[in-house]
Amino acid sequence: MVASAAPDDLTLVMTHTFDAAPERVFAAWTDPDQFMQWFGPHGMTNTHCRFDLRVGGQWELTGEGLGTTRAVSGKYLAIDPPRLLSFTWAWHETGSLDTPREHETTVTLQFRPVGKRTELTLTQTRFRDGGGTMRHHWGWTGSFEKLDAFLSRAA
Repeated sequence: MVASAAPDDLTLVMTHTFDAAPERVFAAWTDPDQFMQWFGPHGMTNTHCRFDLRVGGQWELTGEGLGTTRAVSGKYLAIDPPRLLSFTWAWHETGSLDTPREHETTVTLQFRPVGKRTELTLTQTRFRDGGGTMRHHWGWTGSFEKLDAFLSRAA
């Protein structure tokens, strides 16, 4: 996994190559049943996931572990299977989707075929501070490790 130099500490850029075709990796991001199995850092278990996979459609996820309950949601901005997926991202004030959303960022995923593998570049923008960037780097690193394991089991 490579964390690239970003233009500032309010942008996170990570690149990782997965041992699966772009269609397979894209499906793991867009099928809620698959997404629930791997998403989140180590120690977190997802308890609810809903996707309305269309531009302007909403998505939401809840999970628990590491001594907390988390809720995150957003809306889809761009969907171009299996090349591009972009969505907004905001944690909720508590672990409930019923509470207000916090600061919103934008996540863009680019899926590039490399032989039979996929190079995924994640760019998350508009963090409020460098601490948010660092925490998300930690979370995405765990998610990518779990996605690697999921793709190897599901092959």
